[in-house]
Amino acid sequence: MKKFFHLILISIIPGLLTGQSISPSVITSAGNYHEGTTASVSWTLGEIATETYTAGNVILTQGFQQPISISITGINVDVLVYLEGPYSGSAMNTGLNASGVIPLAQPYNTVPWSYSGTETVTTIPNADVVDWVLVELRDAANAASATSSTRVARQAAFLLKNGTVVGLNGTANLQFNNSITQQLYVVIWHRNHLGVLSANALSQAAGVYSYNFSTAMTQAYNGGAGYKLIGSGVYGMAGGDNDADGDVDLTDKASWSANAGTAGYKPSDFDLNSQVNNTDKNDVWVENTTLTNQVPN
Repeated sequence: MKKFFHLILISIIPGLLTGQSISPSVITSAGNYHEGTTASVSWTLGEIATETYTAGNVILTQGFQQPISISITGINVDVLVYLEGPYSGSAMNTGLNASGVIPLAQPYNTVPWSYSGTETVTTIPNADVVDWVLVELRDAANAASATSSTRVARQAAFLLKNGTVVGLNGTANLQFNNSITQQLYVVIWHRNHLGVLSANALSQAAGVYSYNFSTAMTQAYNGGAGYKLIGSGVYGMAGGDNDADGDVDLTDKASWSANAGTAGYKPSDFDLNSQVNNTDKNDVWVENTTLTNQVPN
């Protein structure tokens, strides 16, 4: 009798609901709904024996809720990238960290980034931290169309000496509370190195979106014009952009000259050892005067 009742409902509901849209509902003996920052789960308890009937756009199911509703809206990002200036051999130096000059608040609240994020720490969380970077997510069909208008999120983070970008605790992957409708691309900005955009969409496995900029010139969008080989088989972001205008040019050299001989957290310190000296100019700036930022605006 129960089955017959269900079939009758299916046959009459389409006619009753013409031109209407009704959200799914359920009558059940038990159930609940839980929601966190990145996921929601709803469940119902019904009969052990279940059947599902369909007619056009109408679905009638008895027993357990079908399907279980799990909606993942957060993005877990694992990115590896190197900076040319501090790179030496197989890792980057941590001179800024060792000198105690890395600021406790993110430094990208000025032009050209104008990022208003409030990322701060009470102490630099990891001895392997090289510097702050600004990570930007873009949702686009391909890299060429991943312009600034496709930006969906930004977050200031720490760069470790092994190239890993981590959150404020100094170890964890970055977490974004966003969803992607096309493909996910990532931009990495640094205070005095040319920004880079991933040439390919980030790959996703087990809920983690990953990208390694270091394995080839072609990992960076238009890499040959704004990216470079910095070690044996290792590629990284080009340094020397003192004023962060996207070009390594004479203006950057003039700013370096004005700061030569000083120490601290300086944009003219291209090798990030907390000292502004000839090494910054000769080993970084001189090598990159033909390079420009290739991140689509």
